[in-house]
Amino acid sequence: MIRSLQAIDHTSLLEVQRRAYRIEAALLDATDFPPLRETIDEIDVEAPIGFVYVIDDDIVGAVTINDGTITRLVVDPPYFRQGIAQSLLHHVMERHHTRHVMTGARNLPALSLYTRFGFTEARREWRSGIELVFLTRL
Repeated sequence: MIRSLQAIDHTSLLEVQRRAYRIEAALLDATDFPPLRETIDEIDVEAPIGFVYVIDDDIVGAVTINDGTITRLVVDPPYFRQGIAQSLLHHVMERHHTRHVMTGARNLPALSLYTRFGFTEARREWRSGIELVFLTRL
C-alpha cells in the first residue's frame, strides 16, 4: 500500500534510508556518503513531502519531492527487485510535476529506473568524491 508520508514516519524513513544508502554507497565505492550522515533532527526540519510504501504496517520504501525534484527514493534492501521503487516513482509522478532527480553515476539500477520513466542525463559533477548524474524529464 502507498500512502502519504507523515511526520510520525520520519524515524522509519531514516532507518530505511540508512539501510538503502549503505547499499548505494557500496555501489559507488564511497567511503564518505553524505546521506548516511543525515539525522532525525534534519529530517524533522526538512519535513519532507512524499509517499511511503507499507507492507504489514512496516515502511519498506519512500519517495520524497521538493519543488519538482525527487530528493530521495529508497527501498529497504530485503525488498529490492519487487517493484516498490517503480511503484513509488509512478505514484509520485502521477500526483506531482517531477522534473529532476540526482543519483550516483555508478548506481546502474537507479539510472535504469529513471531512464524507463523518461528521465535523461542533463549533466555530471563530482561531490564528496562521488560522480553524480543529474537527470531531467521534460
